[in-house]
Amino acid sequence: MADDESMKIRYQLFGLLVVFCVILPASSKSRLADLADLYQLPQTGLNPREDVGKGPSTPPKNTALPVQHYNRWLPLLGEQAVERGYELPLPFGIGINYMNIRQNIDVKSIAFSGLGLGNRALPGGLFAIDASKTRQYSQTRTLRLDTWILPFWDLYGITGQTRGHSMSSVGVDSDPDQFKGDLINQMIAGIIHGMHHAGSFDNLNFELKFKGNTYGIGTVLAGGSGDWYGLLDINYTQTRFDILDGSITALTVSPRAGYRVDTPGLRAIGLPPGKLNLWVGTMYQNVQQEFKGSLNDLSMPASLKALMAMANQKGEGRFDVKQHLQSPWNILLGAQYSMTKHFNLATELGFAERHSIMVSGEYRF
Repeated sequence: MADDESMKIRYQLFGLLVVFCVILPASSKSRLADLADLYQLPQTGLNPREDVGKGPSTPPKNTALPVQHYNRWLPLLGEQAVERGYELPLPFGIGINYMNIRQNIDVKSIAFSGLGLGNRALPGGLFAIDASKTRQYSQTRTLRLDTWILPFWDLYGITGQTRGHSMSSVGVDSDPDQFKGDLINQMIAGIIHGMHHAGSFDNLNFELKFKGNTYGIGTVLAGGSGDWYGLLDINYTQTRFDILDGSITALTVSPRAGYRVDTPGLRAIGLPPGKLNLWVGTMYQNVQQEFKGSLNDLSMPASLKALMAMANQKGEGRFDVKQHLQSPWNILLGAQYSMTKHFNLATELGFAERHSIMVSGEYRF
């Protein structure tokens, strides 16, 4: 009797074990199917509606894997790159970029010319102008066209518009000893020197506004292994002013290193699986700026404006400002989200000695 009771308990435990083995996998499948209904997961070798515990089926030893072909004529050698397992972007792109930059500037020189009192011309060295601190703010909007020439080499051109202003703290002085033998110039220099020491011509806010068209060319060298990648971006741009004379020329070199991850889609809003690129980098800029124009176009503090009104009665006075970046380097952090192979959005932040923010949208075809 005891043996029969023990055997009955064993059969009951065995029955419960069978029930758990059948119900739990079915429940797991149901939860995975529900998840697949909400999200579009990046495609893998597993079907989420099949038994994921078995893994991908092993093809027969004699079955060859499907060969991928590249049917575009650019980039050159694209077919060979795809056959080796590399994923290439579409060869042509058109993008819109916006960049906002704040940075410190070193003013190399500020010179005035074409001044005079009546019929008497004043020497250019009469006004010694020193800028102790300068901060520049600029915004650039550009259109970018690019094409991949080789799987690792991209070539692009940009065109757009730049506008901004710089704020300087300047002092205006003069040295009477430089004009010994010229009584009138020595007297004027003495008056300016005295007003400088009295504070009338010291720590003046000097604003210089600029706007112009920007053009440039650039190239990108890229490579990677797995989901890790690196690239080197080099470009040369020039901005020609539409009101002032002069220009801004810039040589920019930006190495970056990053990692790419696959992102799931969302069926509820029709968002397909995409890719997210995250990177860090640094930017070097060799920028030379020269601003020239009429003194009448400058925004000057009242005390300096009154002095220029006396010395520029004929309106022929000119200014020439030469300046460059205080620090050519800064650090970059960026991200790019590719919603499809045709469209992506990117943003990049720059900090340390130069603060910047870049936002862009690109269409590839």
